[in-house]
Amino acid sequence: MIRIQLDDLTLGRVRMAISPLWEAVCSLALTTRYRAEIPYPYANWAATAMRRVSRDLLGELNTTIRAHTLAPSASLTPIPRSPSPDIEEELAALRSAGHDRFAYLIGEYWAATMASSWPAMRGVLEEEILVRGRTLVTEGADRMLEDLGGRIRWHRQELSVPHRTDMDYRMTDGRLIIVPTLFGRGARVFCTVRNTLAFSYQAPGAAVVSSSSRRSARDVDDVRPRDRLTTLLGRGRAKVLRALASPTTTTGLASSIGLAPSTVSQHLAVLSSAGLVRRHRVGPRVLYELEESGVTLLTELGA
Repeated sequence: MIRIQLDDLTLGRVRMAISPLWEAVCSLALTTRYRAEIPYPYANWAATAMRRVSRDLLGELNTTIRAHTLAPSASLTPIPRSPSPDIEEELAALRSAGHDRFAYLIGEYWAATMASSWPAMRGVLEEEILVRGRTLVTEGADRMLEDLGGRIRWHRQELSVPHRTDMDYRMTDGRLIIVPTLFGRGARVFCTVRNTLAFSYQAPGAAVVSSSSRRSARDVDDVRPRDRLTTLLGRGRAKVLRALASPTTTTGLASSIGLAPSTVSQHLAVLSSAGLVRRHRVGPRVLYELEESGVTLLTELGA
């Protein structure tokens, strides 16, 4: 566990950022951590992505990462320099830090496994930042930090972040950057540079990783043999639950699965009352996303 003491000046400078590089490194860690059986929602992605990279490339990447563990000041996961850098910007930062070989390797890995999925993934992460940013503006940093979840705890003025490293860190007149990652189950990244500290957390909406892999919309529509989820929930509600890859509106969901908004709304009401789906408001929009129990159900009964 890492315990971070934040003064009021630092608390007033909490910001969020997206990092394709951190996603790539965390996805590698996930495939290593769950080598025997990749969990939902990453299994479809892994089955496709891992066939596109050579064993030599994966071996050298993992060896390099193990030599530079994801510990504070980890030079292989530099703090994002802007709120939403592209992969080339982050690879350039690696090269400027003297990690030319790793920049080349992770760039090859990115192109093979992540590039085609990134637009959809980035959309989910941007939505997450929009939600957190609204809380930050309207209710303050305290509330935003309290709501991060994932065993992250905020007790003014200490932020506890789960990590294999056990340490205390005090920030005075610094900057705190929080990075949502969809592959956060693979690893938690934590790094510091001078008066700036950044860490990652598992963002909701990771099911987009599965839906943006080779699985097609027809796969979602088909009632497959021994489809236990459809048997349990019914065809319509099973389609809605499977389609909640990322936080979305009733209208957006209806458009993606070809059902009337009124029908989708009825299904969402039932799924919400069952504790499988939750709703939250962002400005004028109401977004729906999977509860942890919904993810578990998809995992156990098949996505």
